[in-house]
Amino acid sequence: MRGGQFGSPPLSLLQPSGEGGDPAVSRLPIGQRWPELLSNARRLVRARRSPGWASGGEGGRRTEAGRGQDWSGCGPRSGRWPARGPQGRDEASRSGGGGGGGMDVAGVSAPVVTVFISSSLNSFRSEKRYNRGLTLAEFKCKLELVVGSPASCMDLELYGIDDKFCMKLDRDDALLGSYPVEDGCRIHVIDRSGARIGEYEDLSRVEKYEISQSAYEKRPDSVRSFLKRSKMGKFNEEEQSRREAEQEQRLAEEKALAEAMTVGSRCQVRAAGQPAKLGTVMYVGLTEFKPGYWVGVRYDEPLGKHDGSVSGKRYFQCQPKYGAFVKPQSVTVGDFPEEDYGLDEM
Repeated sequence: MRGGQFGSPPLSLLQPSGEGGDPAVSRLPIGQRWPELLSNARRLVRARRSPGWASGGEGGRRTEAGRGQDWSGCGPRSGRWPARGPQGRDEASRSGGGGGGGMDVAGVSAPVVTVFISSSLNSFRSEKRYNRGLTLAEFKCKLELVVGSPASCMDLELYGIDDKFCMKLDRDDALLGSYPVEDGCRIHVIDRSGARIGEYEDLSRVEKYEISQSAYEKRPDSVRSFLKRSKMGKFNEEEQSRREAEQEQRLAEEKALAEAMTVGSRCQVRAAGQPAKLGTVMYVGLTEFKPGYWVGVRYDEPLGKHDGSVSGKRYFQCQPKYGAFVKPQSVTVGDFPEEDYGLDEM
């Protein structure tokens, strides 16, 4: 607790330790008992964050997660705290040192939970992560951005991991972690604003901003004007001219290599990162699926991708998985006889 932020400690925390406390420690001045009081406050905060803390005020039965300790009637108002195991309070609080260093609370839930969010207005689900320390009122405000319903018009229902109804989340002042919300659960939002189902999914009803090309061309703060001023991309004439020249040179080289090949010639294909493959040249020329010159090859083994047709257009005929198209630079024409594995003699 920082001075000036929360002010002086509540008077209820300065009451005697009550059951399980050390009378000698309780009679000490407040300044000397402060480590014990701080330790008690920390234990209460952790207990409230644990799944075992049930609603119903200080009179309810509360258990420290994994410890089974009875918190009935405990709290800062009563000044009563449960013992930490068979020996009562830990020795750190008895000696007035440690500031809670001997605290051992097991099984405290993770501060963040991952849940699925569904709504009576939408057909989709969203997977989100939320802090268990949020109140339901704060949680509903965050759900506005997910489902579109106003927070004041929401009813929440909790469904388990098996997607079976568990309970209603109907206390706006309660913490999300005070309910049995675990990873994989679903929280269903029921809208009471009167909106129609699917109203927030119809994008045709969303007003869109449109601008004409001439008006956009005149704007000084647009991306296009920035590219023009910086001479970047297609507005860099020198760079565009260089790229066009390189593309024309590459196309001329491909054409020269392709014209040196004839259909029916034996070839070897060496593509980057792949082993050498033997086959027969079946097609040489331009194609519709990609620009430039391509060589259609029928491999000796099923190492290809198709049967000689691409996107519904047939360029040559072969068995499925025996055909492929490669660039002329990867094809070497020559005396490459088919390999004989002796399978016909078996």
